[in-house]
Amino acid sequence: MAGRLTGRTAVVTGGSTGIGQEIARRLAAEGADIAVADIDPADETRDLVAETGRRFFSDKVDVSDEDAIVGFAARVRRELGAADILVNNAAVVLPADIAHVTFDEWRRTFAVNVDGPFLTSRAFLPDLKESGSGQIVNITSASSWPPPPPFISYVSAKGALNGFTSVLAADLAVHDITVNGVAASLVRTATAAENMSESFFEQTVRMQNIKRVQMPADVSGVVAFLASDDAAFITGQIVVADGGSTRR
Repeated sequence: MAGRLTGRTAVVTGGSTGIGQEIARRLAAEGADIAVADIDPADETRDLVAETGRRFFSDKVDVSDEDAIVGFAARVRRELGAADILVNNAAVVLPADIAHVTFDEWRRTFAVNVDGPFLTSRAFLPDLKESGSGQIVNITSASSWPPPPPFISYVSAKGALNGFTSVLAADLAVHDITVNGVAASLVRTATAAENMSESFFEQTVRMQNIKRVQMPADVSGVVAFLASDDAAFITGQIVVADGGSTRR
């Protein structure tokens, strides 16, 4: 049975582990060929995509490096053809308040979380126009409502990404390209488990209506929907998938 994304090519940044890896796996299961940009090797993601029978390409890329992104877009085009779907997932999370975050750390957080989606969206814009029904999905965060201390650089960057999503949707509507965001809560990934205490996970669950820890699959399903024709008339939206903790 053909999936909703059969015949399409999806690019996922930060797709070697965690949320990005699960997004890549889910989009492949829906029928898409997958390209991953990450600073870390994506061998495990490659194996997961191979199980679905879809094609896969990955490259070591810093999404905040314009030349690297432009080169990556050209290589994806050569290996898999023009991209139809772009998922801007790569992120830097830094737990620090204003008194303890350095300016270099602040700038690095914005470089990956905001400059990255800008550069990647622009590099793949010709492909998305060619698609005739391109989709961009930005992985943002529900931490903006209300923001938890002490993540001043991360929350500020994700707030900027929310604004970027809204404006980009207006910019690209003329090309029939939809642009949406998925705002997740605290997702249990290997990286999050290493850097967050179990009590922090428990505190987050207490704030939610759904009383369990959010998992990567809770995000990937929403992304797959927004990347499909089922969401063809949805654009400029931030879909909050946080178990009801914000209840917006």
